Amino acid sequence: MKISWKIAAAAAILAVPTTLGAQSTAPAGFTSMFDGKTLKGWNGDMSVWSVQDGAITVDTSTPIKANTFLVYSKQYGNFELRFKYRWSTDVGNSGFQLRSGMAEGNFTMAGYQANVVPLGGPPERFGMLYNELVDRQEEALLGQRVTLTRRTATNGGTARVVRTVHEMVNSRDAILGAVHPKGEWNEVVVIAYGNRIISAINGMMAFDAVDKDPIHFENGLFGLQAHSGPAMKVQYKDIYVKPLTAMPRWEGRFKSTPTPAPAPSQTYKDSTRAALPDVALPQ
Repeated sequence: MKISWKIAAAAAILAVPTTLGAQSTAPAGFTSMFDGKTLKGWNGDMSVWSVQDGAITVDTSTPIKANTFLVYSKQYGNFELRFKYRWSTDVGNSGFQLRSGMAEGNFTMAGYQANVVPLGGPPERFGMLYNELVDRQEEALLGQRVTLTRRTATNGGTARVVRTVHEMVNSRDAILGAVHPKGEWNEVVVIAYGNRIISAINGMMAFDAVDKDPIHFENGLFGLQAHSGPAMKVQYKDIYVKPLTAMPRWEGRFKSTPTPAPAPSQTYKDSTRAALPDVALPQ
């Protein structure tokens, strides 16, 4: 699939007035990506995106045939990102794109994604580091401290994307226990510096990934995902970003109780299809 790192020139910047809501003040050193009133600075399909109650809202009561994204107009490489989200439905699939590019389609993106889903689904996929439209798919599952590498396939197929799990930064039960239920706001922090990306949800370390795959993204666009499938509604607010010149110290900032990684600690995929299971590598 052809990927472009620029937003299509025909895409107009959206600035749609709506109901005012409470928007917190940007922390020192951070820039607000959302003014709490309009979609100024964002591009997307306006049949899907709006601002309600001072929050960016995706509502797919009218079904969509394919994933679509609300794309922020400025690129970032090394950064700390903060945002809040809340679900109004029990089912759904969304996410915050990082270091991503534009692909063919209706505001389609490719690249890293901090997964945003309601409670109740597969626990390992909650809050994971995903890669949209690229052959790596599930890169760091919930709770994992991982290193990503790539090996040449010996039996045909695509090169093997290997996920080595060093340990669990927190148990999945502990992370999920800190997540607020439907209708309440959750706060996410994502720090990306060099080839390392870490995330925390409500102060709980969610994953820690070092990406040594030669096919990885060092900069790109932010975006929000509206996933095809069952009708859903999710909202985002208090979206702030801070460019980084060094990896910030996070020890003690986020709660982490490491435990050994369960077997198998190394897995790979030979396919671009996420539905195919990981294959264990011999130790």
